[in-house]
Amino acid sequence: MNRLLILILTLFISDYAFAQISTDRPDQTESSLVLPKGTIQIESGFVSRKNELIFPNTLFRIGVSKKFEFRINTNYIFKTNENENEISNFSDLEIGTKIQIYNSETSKTSIAFLTHLSIPSANEYYSNNTTGLLSRILISHELNNNFDLGYNIGYDKFKDEEGVVTYTVALGKGINNWGIYCELYGNISDSQSDLYFDGGLVYLLKDNLQLDISYGAGINNTSNYFSAGVSWAFTLF
Repeated sequence: MNRLLILILTLFISDYAFAQISTDRPDQTESSLVLPKGTIQIESGFVSRKNELIFPNTLFRIGVSKKFEFRINTNYIFKTNENENEISNFSDLEIGTKIQIYNSETSKTSIAFLTHLSIPSANEYYSNNTTGLLSRILISHELNNNFDLGYNIGYDKFKDEEGVVTYTVALGKGINNWGIYCELYGNISDSQSDLYFDGGLVYLLKDNLQLDISYGAGINNTSNYFSAGVSWAFTLF
């Protein structure tokens, strides 16, 4: 009942409605827009789960050209193991790019391709101990009455491990400087299939500064998380 109530309460908006700053947080659906050339954007926050805290959870984005951005993703994890001992360290570093495939001022649809290379840079406890490629097709549509629909379909593959299909779909709407979104997302592999939902609020403090808060939980599993963060964009060149 609590999960259904949260889903209903969050059926009103998302970060997609804000033209001033386009972020890839707090939802799992990545934006289909590439940063303008010369723009640097830092999206950072924390994620809290049972026996685990990720802080900072940070994505660095750099607009290299009209259709290309460079990305670095890094996380620092605090986790309590089965012996009640806390283990803290960085997770594997991810470097990647987002490429604009289609975006027109006369169209209400935009499409992009995103890919990250996961590098086994963490200690053994937090590392995948092998390289991996995480890729997605990103699509979004502007609907009537300032509603927006975004969805991703992707494939994650680590060396010597089975591949995982990922998917997300998020519905949102912007009202002045506020936003709220709801989302379904999950992954499918040969061994298991997980489905989740989440929802949250965003608030635009300035044209280039956004705050966010979100909560998510598993539909066919017991996973849940709480997250909050800030995103800041500025022009460098």
